Amino acid sequence: MTERTLVEFSGSRGGTCALSWGQVAIWRAIQRMVPDDAALNMSWVTDLEGEGISFGTPLSRITDTVRTVVERHESLRTRVRADAGGEPRQVLAATGAIEVHVVEATAGTAAAEARALQARLTDPAYDYPHEWPLRAGAVRVGDVVTHAVFGICHLVTDRGGLTALVRDVVLCLRGEPLAGTADRQPYDQALHQQSEAGRKQSGKALRYWSRHLHAVPLGRFPEGGVRPEGEPPFWSVTLSSPAGDLAVTRLAGREQVSTSAVILAAAAVQLARQTGAREAVLQVIVSNRFRPGLAGSVGPASQDGLCVVDVGDPDRPDDLPVVIQRAMRASLQAYLHAQYDPAALDDLVAAVGAARGGEVDLSASFNDRRFDAQTPVVAGEAVTAAAIEALLPATRLRRERVEHYGARYFLHVNAVPGSLDLTLFADSSVLPAAAVEAHLRGIEALVVEAATTAGAPAPVAV
Repeated sequence: MTERTLVEFSGSRGGTCALSWGQVAIWRAIQRMVPDDAALNMSWVTDLEGEGISFGTPLSRITDTVRTVVERHESLRTRVRADAGGEPRQVLAATGAIEVHVVEATAGTAAAEARALQARLTDPAYDYPHEWPLRAGAVRVGDVVTHAVFGICHLVTDRGGLTALVRDVVLCLRGEPLAGTADRQPYDQALHQQSEAGRKQSGKALRYWSRHLHAVPLGRFPEGGVRPEGEPPFWSVTLSSPAGDLAVTRLAGREQVSTSAVILAAAAVQLARQTGAREAVLQVIVSNRFRPGLAGSVGPASQDGLCVVDVGDPDRPDDLPVVIQRAMRASLQAYLHAQYDPAALDDLVAAVGAARGGEVDLSASFNDRRFDAQTPVVAGEAVTAAAIEALLPATRLRRERVEHYGARYFLHVNAVPGSLDLTLFADSSVLPAAAVEAHLRGIEALVVEAATTAGAPAPVAV
C-alpha cells in the first residue's frame, strides 16, 4: 500500500530570472534527449539501518529532511517555464508543498519495495514547468522507516553538486544540523553572469574558443556516411578493462598527470586515426567546481570546454607519453575557458562557419564521470608490466542498441573501481558496431603498450 504525505516548505525568497549558463547546458541536453529525457534523471536509495545512518527512524525524520533541503537548496524548488518569447526562465518558488510517497512493507520485502519505488520515482520524465524537481519517498515497516528514496531532475544539479546534496540529506536523516550556509545558488549565479563581471568572463572564454575554431578543420567525420543495414541509429558500447586501469595508473604516475589526461590522450589518438586529422577536437565536460562559490553549490555548473589535442601524423601518431603531456595542457586550457554565455557561443560558431564556408562540427565529446579524475597520480610505477598483462584476458565488451542520442561521438569514463570502464555512444553511420568496439579496444591497447614499455617521462615542453 502507498500513501502520500504533503511536506510544506517556506524558503527565504522567490523570483524569476534567466537560466544560469550551467542550467542552459542541462536544459539543452534534456531537449536533445526528448522523448527519452527521463534517462537524465538521478535517484538513490538510502538503507537507513543497513548503512548505519539511523535506527528506529520515524516518518517525521524523512519529511523534516525533505523540508530542510528544499528550503536550503533553491534548485529543489525551481522550475523552468518559457517566457512570452519562448525563452526558458527559472522560476524560484518561496513556498509550496512536495509529496512524499510512503510504501508499507515487511522486513523481508522492504529492500525490494525500495528499489521498486526508486524506479517509479525515476522513470517518468519531469513536467518541467509545473512539477517540483524533487521526488521523495519512504519505505516503512510498521512505524519505522527502513529506506529513504530520492529522485531529482537533472536541472537540480549536475554530478559535481550531487555530493553536497547527498551529504546534506544524510546529515538530516541522522538528525544532525547543517552547518553554515549553502554555496552560491543558481539564481544568484544567473544574476552574476548577467553582470558586467560575468560578461567579461564570458568574453575571455569565447576569445579562446574563437582562436581554435578558426584554426581547426571544420569537420570531424567524413560526410555522407551510410548506416549499415540492420544497424540502429546509435550504439552504446562499454569496455571494462582491469588491465587498462592498471596501465592508466602506471602512465599517470610516470608522467605525473591525472588519469583523466591519460585516457583523454589515448582517446584523442584513436579519434585522430578515425577522422584522419592531426588534431583531435573534443568538447570536454568541465565541472567548474574549482571556481569561487561553486565547490558545494547544489545547482548545474558544468559546461563544455573546447579541448584540442595535437597527436601528430594520424597515420603514425606521436608516442603516447608525448600526447599525454599535450592532452594535460590542452585540458587545463579547456577547464579555464568553460564558463561562457551559451547563446554567445552559438553566435560565434555560426559566424566562424560562415566565414570559413562550412559548418563547424563539435559533435565529439568526452566526459570523465569519476570524482577524483583530475588528481595527479604519484605512485604509478608500483604497478608492474607483468601485473597489467596478466589481467588482459579479463577485458569485457558489451553493447546496446540506442534509438536516440544527442551526439555523434560521446565517450564517457565511468566510475568503476579497479577497471578502465569506458562507454562510447556513437552514430552508426560514422562508427558501426564493429568500429566502435575496435575504437575502444584501441584505447586499451594504446595505454597497455605504453605502460608496459620501459621509458622515461615525456619532456614537459613539447
